[in-house]
Amino acid sequence: MRKQLFDDKAIGYDSWYQTAAGRFVDRVEKEAVLAYLEPEPGMSVLDIGCGTGNYSLELARRGLRVTGLDISPGMLAKARARAEAEGLPVEFILGDAGRLPFEDNSFDGVICVCALEFLPDPDTALREAYRVLKPGGRLVVGVIGRDSSWGRFYAAKACRDPGSVFSRARFYTLDELWRVMPGNTVRVRAVLFTPPDFDYRQEQAALELEAAAVKAGRTDGGFICAVSVK
Repeated sequence: MRKQLFDDKAIGYDSWYQTAAGRFVDRVEKEAVLAYLEPEPGMSVLDIGCGTGNYSLELARRGLRVTGLDISPGMLAKARARAEAEGLPVEFILGDAGRLPFEDNSFDGVICVCALEFLPDPDTALREAYRVLKPGGRLVVGVIGRDSSWGRFYAAKACRDPGSVFSRARFYTLDELWRVMPGNTVRVRAVLFTPPDFDYRQEQAALELEAAAVKAGRTDGGFICAVSVK
C-alpha cells in the first residue's frame, strides 16, 4: 500500500520545488540538514527514503559517495533519471528502511528527511539507520513539525483527503524527535517558521521572519531536525 501511494505521487512530485514556496522551504530545510551532517567530499552517505533524489543528488554534486534507498519503484525511477541526466554516480536501491541491506558500520553519514513520518515502524528504522552508521558518523533526521502551521496544514489536508499520504503520517514535536533518536549525543533544532500561506515571492521578508524566529529560540517550526553522533 505504501509503495503504491508514493508511486502515484512520483510523476508530479518535483513540481513543488519549482514554486516560490517550494524553493524557499527546500533551502531552509537543506541548510538545517547539511549543517548537522557536515558533508565533505569522499564521505559515504546513505539517504533513507530518498524519493526522487532531492538530497541524494545535492550530496553527489558536492562530491560525496551516495546511496539512496526507497520503497517506491516510481520514485526511484525518477531519481535514477535525474542522476543520469546530471552524470552523477548515485546508487539507488529499492529497499525497506526497517531492514537495511547493509553491514554494520557501513556509512560515514546517514540521512532520513521527510520519510520517518510515513514509516510503519519508525523505532526499528532508526535503529537500523544507527546500525549501519560508522563510529563517529552522523545520523541526521528531518521531519514535519507537528506543533506548527505546516503540521496543521498537512493534518487538515489528510482530513480532506483520506487517501492522501499525510493521512498515514505521524508528525513530531522537537521533544518527541529528540526522545526517539538513537545514541547518547543528540541535538535538535526547529526551522521553517513562515506559514504555508505566506507570499514566498517576498523572499527577503521570509528570510527575515525566519531569522527572527530562530533568534528568539522558537521550537514550533514546520521542520524539525535532529543529529546523533555515533
